[in-house]
Amino acid sequence: MTNVVRLSDYKPKKEYPNKWAHIIVIIAVTFAVYYNSINNGFVGDDIAFVKDNASIKSLSNIPSFFYLPRTLAAYDTDWGTYIYRPLRTISYALDFAVFGNNAWGFHITNLILHMVVSVTVYFVALGLFEVQAVALISSLAFAVHPVHVEAVSWISSRADLIGLIFLNLSLLSYFRFKGSGSRGYFALSIVSSLVSYLGKETMIPLPGFIIAYDYATRNRRPMKDLVRSNVLNWVLFSAVCFGYLVLRFYMTGRMSSSQGWWGGSAYSNFLMMTKAAATYLWLMVVPFKLTLHYLIKPVATVFDGWVLLSMLAILLSFVLTAYAHRKDKRVFFTLIWFYLALVPISNIVPISFAMMAERYIYMPSMGPIIALSYGVYILYRKAEARGVLETRAVIVGVAAMAIAYSVVSANRNKVYRDDFTFYGEAIRSAPDSAPSYNGLGDQYFGKKDYKNAIANYEKALAIDPNYADAYMGEAYSYMESHDLAAAILKGETAASLKPGNALIRFQLGNIYKEANFLERAALEWQKAIELNPAYSEAYNHLGIYYQLINDYPKALRMFESALKYNPYNTETYYNVGAVYEAQGNLSGAKEYYGRFMKMAGPDYKDTVGELRKRGF
Repeated sequence: MTNVVRLSDYKPKKEYPNKWAHIIVIIAVTFAVYYNSINNGFVGDDIAFVKDNASIKSLSNIPSFFYLPRTLAAYDTDWGTYIYRPLRTISYALDFAVFGNNAWGFHITNLILHMVVSVTVYFVALGLFEVQAVALISSLAFAVHPVHVEAVSWISSRADLIGLIFLNLSLLSYFRFKGSGSRGYFALSIVSSLVSYLGKETMIPLPGFIIAYDYATRNRRPMKDLVRSNVLNWVLFSAVCFGYLVLRFYMTGRMSSSQGWWGGSAYSNFLMMTKAAATYLWLMVVPFKLTLHYLIKPVATVFDGWVLLSMLAILLSFVLTAYAHRKDKRVFFTLIWFYLALVPISNIVPISFAMMAERYIYMPSMGPIIALSYGVYILYRKAEARGVLETRAVIVGVAAMAIAYSVVSANRNKVYRDDFTFYGEAIRSAPDSAPSYNGLGDQYFGKKDYKNAIANYEKALAIDPNYADAYMGEAYSYMESHDLAAAILKGETAASLKPGNALIRFQLGNIYKEANFLERAALEWQKAIELNPAYSEAYNHLGIYYQLINDYPKALRMFESALKYNPYNTETYYNVGAVYEAQGNLSGAKEYYGRFMKMAGPDYKDTVGELRKRGF
C-alpha cells in the first residue's frame, strides 16, 4: 500500500479539553428530545420485521441472518424478504433476548443508537474543522433535527442508525490513518466500511467520501501526487464496496425491486427525482409539514413549474458548493457529501417502497448539517468582532432554531405511538396519500372492523383507481365478512392490475380456498410459486391442499420446500406433524410437533395446549 504523509499536509493531533463535557451534553439533549418515543409501540413494518418474526426469538439463529435473507421478516412478501440487512436483524434478536416482545425495549435501543451516531458526528466534524464549537453545534443539530425522527422513532428504520455508526467509524479511522500512517487504522477503516454496508446498503457512497476527503485535504498538492499516493487506498475501498454488492445480489437475487420507472418512463422518473432532491434540500433547512408518504406526482415535461423551481434550487446548491470549493475545501467536502449520498436513494434504480422518505436522508443530511454548523460558527465569530449586540443576536437566533427543532422532533415522536396514530397523522399531513388510507384500512382490518377497513380502501382507490393492494384489502375484508362473491371480484381485479405479483396471487388463492374452490386456490398458489420460486408460504398452502385431498406424499414435498426456503415457518412444522400422524408415523409426528411447540408464540397457545394433552 502506498502511503505518503507530509508534515505540510497534516497537523499534529490536538488536545480537546472539553470533549467529554460535550459528549455528556449531546447524550443529555438527545435523551431529552427522544425520551417520549420509548413508550411507543410497534407500527407499520415493525410487525413483520420484529413482532411476528420468529427468527429473532433465538440467538442461535444469528448466523443464518447472513446467508438466509428470508429470516429478516415474518412474511413471504418481496419487500420483507429480499432486503439484506443482517446487522439490523441481529440487533432485533439481541433486543428480544433482553426485552422480549416489548416495544419499549426496541425503542430504547434506537434511542441509544441515535446517541452514538450523534457522538460520531461530533468527532467527524472535529476531525474536519478542528474546532470544538463546530463539532458541538453539528452534533446537537444532527441529534435534534426533525427530519431524523422517522429513522429514530420507527423501529424498522434502525438500519440507518447502524449503517451510519459504522460509516462514521470508517471515516474516523481513515482520518487517523492519514494523520499517523498506521496501517492498523486503515484496516479498521476497511472493516468498518464493510460492516456499514451490512447495516444498510445506502452506505455505499463511502468510497466516494474517502476520495472526496483526500481531495479536500490535499493542501495544494498536485493532483498527480494525490492520485499516485492514494489510488491503492481508493481501489481497496471500492473493491470492498463492490464485493458487498456482489454478495447482496447473490443473497437476494436482485439489486433493487421490480418497481419500474416512476411516472412510467425514464424521462418522467428523472424529473420526479429532481423534485425529490429539491424537497430534501428544503426539509433540511425548513423541516416542517413532515409526513410518512411524500407525494411526487408524475411529470411529463421539464417545463412543469415545480420541476423548474426544483432545478433552480439544485442549481443554487451547486453554485454554493462551487463557491465552497474555492473558499474552503473542507466545506466543499461536507456539501458534496449530500450529492454523493443521494445516489443510492435518488431512484436512478427505482425503489419500490417510496419515491422519497425522511429516513432516506438520515445519512445524506449529515454533510450539509456540518456545513451549516460551520457557517453558524463563522457568523458568530464575525458578530463577536462587531460587538455584544450582534453576538447576542446570533446566539438567540441559533437557540430559537434549536428549541423549535427540538419541539417539532419531540412532538413528532408521538406519531409513532401506534398504527392508528401513525397512519392517521400521515393522512392529516398528506390527505391525497393513497398508501396512507390503505395502511389505515389494514389497521381496521386487523381490528376486525371490516366496514371501516373497506371505507378506507375505497378512499385509497378514489385517489388511485389502479391501487392493487387496496383492492386486495377490500377482497380480504369482504372474505372475512362472508361476502365471498365480492371478495373474489375484488381479488381478481387486484390480480389483473398486478398479474406478476406473487403475493397477490397467493392471497387470491386464499380467497378461493375460503370459498371452497380448492382446485382454483391451488392453481393460484402454484402461480405464486412460478413467480417466486422461494415462496415458502405458498408451498405451505399447497401442502395443505394436498393434505386435504389425502395426497400425503405431495403434501410432504410441498412442506419440505416450504421449510427449505423458510425454516422459521412455524405452522409448517405443525402441518408436517399432522401428515405424519395421519400416516401413523407417531415418532415423526412427535418430532415435528415438538419443533412447532418450541417455536410457537402466544397466538398458538391453544394448539400447543391441545398437543400436550394428547401426549406430544
